[in-house]
Order: sequence, then C-alpha cells, then structure tokens
Amino acid sequence: MTVARYAGIDLYMPEDTHRIIRNYTGQGKIFSRQIDGWWLGLCIGVRKRERLPFPSDSQRVKFIDGSIFNSDPWRVTHLELLALSKEGADVLGDPRRVVGLAMEYANFGLEWLGNECLLKTEPTLSVLNRLNLNALEAG
Repeated sequence: MTVARYAGIDLYMPEDTHRIIRNYTGQGKIFSRQIDGWWLGLCIGVRKRERLPFPSDSQRVKFIDGSIFNSDPWRVTHLELLALSKEGADVLGDPRRVVGLAMEYANFGLEWLGNECLLKTEPTLSVLNRLNLNALEAG
C-alpha cells in the first residue's frame, strides 16, 4: 500500500447530497468533518451491497482533496481491501478506480442517509436508530 498514490485523487459527492451533508457537519453536529459523513455513506453502501453510478461533472462537488489519505492512511487500506474483494487484484494498480468504486458505494449510502435519517425532525437520533444491523438489512 502506498498512500502517496492516493494523495492526488480528489473525493466528490453529488451536489444535492453535499448540500444535505454540509448542513450536518461541524462542531456539535452529527459529523465533525464531511469525510466522516462520506465514510459513513461508504460503509452503508458496502453493508447494503448497493452502489450508485457517479453523476456527471456538473452535478458533483469536490468536498476534500486526496491529502486526507496522508493524514488518515488507514482509509487507503480499507479502500484497497474493498476494491480487492469486489474487483480482484488488478484494480489495486489503479488508485482512481479504487476511489471510484468507493465513491459509488458512498453515493448510495449518502442518499440513504439523506432519505432515511438526516431530513427527519431529530436527525442525530434517527441516524443512531437506523444504524443497527437489522435496520440496514431491512431497508
């Protein structure tokens, strides 16, 4: 694993999802950083085994640059393990493909978060209540 190969790869999310996540990010909110919301979306997408294709360039927002991988190198390990399990060893030679796969899972999970939790009256409680294995399995 070489974290440096990922440092130049920016992370994006759909523009409409970004507006929602941004409202729930910051001190005293559900997510400390947007990457935390994105990562939760990624985990939900993987858990539910669902991906959404990435929107066109005009409908997506860069929310963080790849330098996050330098400060959180464990993320690269997780992304590569995910890609390896889904696409095989060949994908590891292409960091953009690894991140692209993760963004598709995150897109699904972020949409799920927006629809199921964040737009509710008590979003923090809704997220906590919905993030159990039974709720994720049931839908």
